Amino acid sequence: MNEDELNQGGNQNMEQDQNNNNNLPNSVETPTPSETQNLDVLLQDPKLQAEFDKKLEKAMNKAIRAKEQEFAKRESALQASISTEKEKMRQNILEEIEQKKKEAEEMAKMSVEERYKKQIDNQELKIAEYEKELSLIRRRDKIAEVVKEKNYDPRLLSLLRAEDVSSDEEIEDYVDKRNQIFLEATNARVQTLLKDHPDVLLGDSKKKKAEPEFNFNFTSKKSQ
Repeated sequence: MNEDELNQGGNQNMEQDQNNNNNLPNSVETPTPSETQNLDVLLQDPKLQAEFDKKLEKAMNKAIRAKEQEFAKRESALQASISTEKEKMRQNILEEIEQKKKEAEEMAKMSVEERYKKQIDNQELKIAEYEKELSLIRRRDKIAEVVKEKNYDPRLLSLLRAEDVSSDEEIEDYVDKRNQIFLEATNARVQTLLKDHPDVLLGDSKKKKAEPEFNFNFTSKKSQ
């Protein structure tokens, strides 16, 4: 075989290889959705279905046990609270019964006159308690009237206590003194805030002085 025949054979092989390359696909084709197995298709396999059911049942049982444990804890706490309250009520009833027994024993040892005096004393104690409560209610109303008549700050009422006054005659002087204390405390608080934040009123923090002084002169408003 001469050189020309060798060259001719090589050219034919190259042309054949080129044709084969042209017949190859340009890219790998992706499977279509219809070719992709979904969960329903996978579960058609009895083994996969059994494994799936097993895991699902395990997860459900775990969730149910957690809920049951939580419910049991709440129920236990509730029962403990109920038991505590019942025990308190039982103790109170027993103490009351014991007190009644002692009173009955004391009454049995007394003469008719002593029993009568004991009952009178108990009634007087109850009456005194009622009168004290009524007096406090009346003084609270009087204190509120004084604050309103003198146009004092309504917030002052939260600082006034009827228990601090022993008679109605002391109410006005008591309210005036407490109002003065309230005003002094309010003014001191305002001064402190203005020193720390003077721009609240100046509107420009650059104009802040070393120690700005503001005196709002809070005074009591007397009724006309």
